Amino acid sequence: MMPTMPDWLETLLQVAGPAGGLLGLIAGVAVWLARQTLVTHEDLRAWRAEHDREHDALDRRLADGERQFAAILADLDHLPDQDDLDDIKTRIGDIEGSVRALVATIDGLKDVLERVERPLNILVEARLKGD
Repeated sequence: MMPTMPDWLETLLQVAGPAGGLLGLIAGVAVWLARQTLVTHEDLRAWRAEHDREHDALDRRLADGERQFAAILADLDHLPDQDDLDDIKTRIGDIEGSVRALVATIDGLKDVLERVERPLNILVEARLKGD
């Protein structure tokens, strides 16, 4: 005859089977999640190489942008400022005044030429007619 197990040991063994299965399932899910979340050394090296290539490309673009920005700033230094524009406005005003004076002088000369032209034309006609 076989010796009998105490009741608590029998209950423990009955619970241990399903509990071990459940713990195994939990451990399997944990391992699967860890493999989904964690990366291998090879994957990390590949990602790092890609990251370094992208970083180098960004560094080149940044350097190009800085050169272009420096060129723009140099161009802006050559543009006129408000004082220069005020000076240009003053000069244009002076030129405008001079042009008005020239127009008035030319109008006056036009009147003089008309007064001289009339008698001159009469003299030329008379000379051509033989008078």
